[in-house]
Amino acid sequence: MKDIKFVGLHAHSGVGSPFDGFGYPQDHMDYAFENGCEALALTDHGNMNGVSYQVLHAKKMEKEGKNFKPIYGVEAYFIEDVDEWRTLYEEHKADKKKARALAKEQSGTTVENEGETKSKGRSINRSRHIVLLAMNQEGLNNIYKMVSESYNGDYFYRKPRIDYALLSKYSDGIIGMSACLGGVYAGNYWEHREESEEAVLEAMRKTTRRMVDIFGDRWYGELQWNNVPEQHELNQYIIKMHEEFGIKLTSTADSHYPSPKAWNDRELYKRLGWLGRGKPEWLDMTLPLSVEEIGYELYPKNGNQMWEAYKHYAEECGQKYDDDLVLQSIEETHKIAFDRIERFYPDDTVRLPDFVVPSGYTDDEYLERVSSEGLISLLKLNGNLASERQYKQRLQHELSVIADRGFSKYFLTMKAIADRTNEIQLSGTGRGSAAGSLVAYALGITQVDPIKYGLLFSRFLRSDATDYPDIDYDVSDPMVLKEHLINEWGDNTVVPISNFNTLQLRSLIKDISKF
Repeated sequence: MKDIKFVGLHAHSGVGSPFDGFGYPQDHMDYAFENGCEALALTDHGNMNGVSYQVLHAKKMEKEGKNFKPIYGVEAYFIEDVDEWRTLYEEHKADKKKARALAKEQSGTTVENEGETKSKGRSINRSRHIVLLAMNQEGLNNIYKMVSESYNGDYFYRKPRIDYALLSKYSDGIIGMSACLGGVYAGNYWEHREESEEAVLEAMRKTTRRMVDIFGDRWYGELQWNNVPEQHELNQYIIKMHEEFGIKLTSTADSHYPSPKAWNDRELYKRLGWLGRGKPEWLDMTLPLSVEEIGYELYPKNGNQMWEAYKHYAEECGQKYDDDLVLQSIEETHKIAFDRIERFYPDDTVRLPDFVVPSGYTDDEYLERVSSEGLISLLKLNGNLASERQYKQRLQHELSVIADRGFSKYFLTMKAIADRTNEIQLSGTGRGSAAGSLVAYALGITQVDPIKYGLLFSRFLRSDATDYPDIDYDVSDPMVLKEHLINEWGDNTVVPISNFNTLQLRSLIKDISKF
C-alpha cells in the first residue's frame, strides 16, 4: 500500500514530558517532515511547555519553504470528579497509616508513573490520561485554562488533573481522544477486566456517554499498535464503542522520541529519571539490547509505517481486525489535522494592564505627568535644577519614543511594581540597558541618573526597533513581592515566569566542579 495519509496526533517531547518523552519538539517536527508527514501534534503530560518550541520552529520551517503544520495539545491527567477525590483524600487523612503517604513532598514537575495510571480501585494517586487537541485559538485558550486550573487547589495532587466539570466548562474548540493504556477507556478496562467483559463494556459505555455529551462528534476512540496483549484487548473494546455509539476511531503512534535510532537514548534517559526516587515495579532497570525487546517503536511514524505496525503486532499477538476499519482509523488522523483543526499560530498580542491608568487620562498623558513630576523632585533633591532644560529635553524624547511604540502602560506598570516594592523590601538600583532610561529613573524604577553617567536610552528602546522593552528589576524577595501583588491585583493578573535551563556539556562540567 502506498501513501497512506496519517498525522501523529499523540506525541511527547523531553521538554514537557520529563523522563518519558525524549528530544526537543523541533527534533520531532524535523523527523516527521523528513518521514513524509505534513503535520504533528505535541501532547506532553499535563502541560503546554513545548508550545513555544513548536511555534518558533514551525515559523523557521515556513521560512525555509517546508510546509508543515504544528498542532497544539496536551495529554492531560483525568479524574472523574475532584469533589469525590476530596472525600477520599479526607478518608485517607483520618487513617494514620495512609496519612503518612499524603505527607510525601509534591513537585510541579510532572513525571509519568505508569503504575498509577494503570491501577484499579479507589487509589488516592490514581488518574487517567486524555488527549486534548486545539482546533483553533478558542480551543487553545480553553486548554490553557484547564492546564492552569489543573495546577491549583484540589486539582493538583502529585499531578495536575482535570475532571468532567472542567471539560464541560472548557470543551469548546477542542478535540478529545481516549489516549493509551493509561487512558480513560483503559481505566474502565483495568478496573473491571477481572469481573467480566460486560462489566468493562458497561463502564466504557458510561464514559462514552459522558464524553459524547461534552464533545459531541469531537470525541474519538484511540487505537494503538504494539505487542502488549492488553492493548489489543483494549482496542477491541474501543471498537465496540465505535460500533455501538458511532464514535470515530483514530490510530496513534504515541511517539516519545524523535527518530527510530533514538530508542536506546530514551530508554537510558527514562531510567535515569528514576534514580534516587525508588525503582517503580513496572520499570525494568536493565537496558534492553534491541528495540525488539521493548515490543514497540515510539517515533513519529508515517501512514505506511503505522499500517506495518498494525499488521505486525496484530499477527504477533494473535488478534484479528477489520483491515478497512483500521485503515480508516489511520487516515482519520489526516482528516482531523486538515479538515477539523485550523492552521494558526497562537495569539501573542501583548496586552498591557489598564488598571495602572487613572480615569480621565490616556496612558501617554498619565505617564508624561508622573514622570515629569518625578523628574522635578529628583532634580531638586540632587541639586541639578541648573540642568533642568537638558533633562526635560531628554525626558520628552524618551516619552515620544515610548508613546510611539505603545509602551506607556508598561512603564506605568513597572512604576506600580516599584512603588509597592519600595514599601516592603529592598530593590536594586538598576542594571542593563534600562538604566539608560531617564523615564525609568524619574518613575523610581531605577536609581541611576543616565545623563550624569552618560548612558544611552537608544540601547534600551528605539523607535525603529521591533523588540519589546525588558527592564531587569532586582528585588530582595521576589516571591514575597509576587504574593503582595496577587493580594492587590488578583491571582488571574500576576504569575511568576518559570525558566528552563539548558545544560551544555562544557558549562555543566564547570558547574559541577564548582559545586
